[in-house]
Amino acid sequence: MSHHPSLSAHSRAGLESSARSLSSPHPVERWTPPLTNAGLARVIFALRGVRPLEEILDDIGDVLSNQEPREGEFGDLAARLHADVARLVTIAGAFPAADDVQTPRMVERARTLAAEELPTDHRSAVGHLRRLAGAANELLERLAEIRAVKEVA
Repeated sequence: MSHHPSLSAHSRAGLESSARSLSSPHPVERWTPPLTNAGLARVIFALRGVRPLEEILDDIGDVLSNQEPREGEFGDLAARLHADVARLVTIAGAFPAADDVQTPRMVERARTLAAEELPTDHRSAVGHLRRLAGAANELLERLAEIRAVKEVA
């Protein structure tokens, strides 16, 4: 290594030591991916079915808007809201906070409503859908507050 006139003896010694350590072989373990091809395929397949948060918000809006959903849509809306609640509950479970008492209460309320059967009479079904959508909306807003999800417009 040639000596540069502006470097001190200490600096030159440090550079020479670094150069020597770079030239000597270091045992490095070969990197192995965390998933096999089959495992990665399972993850990709599972992610294809994940609906964006904006679609969850659309489901909530479909139920909570001023215009009542049509009776023929009740079953489909209930199924989508159940899936939405399940996804939000999963997200909430991934972000536990020791001092957070609100989120677990919201999760329990949403789970309880999602476990109920859709009533058969029109008025009760609309009420159930609105309570379920309200619980999903509350939970989504809470998850945005605690930064478990990004805010959705």
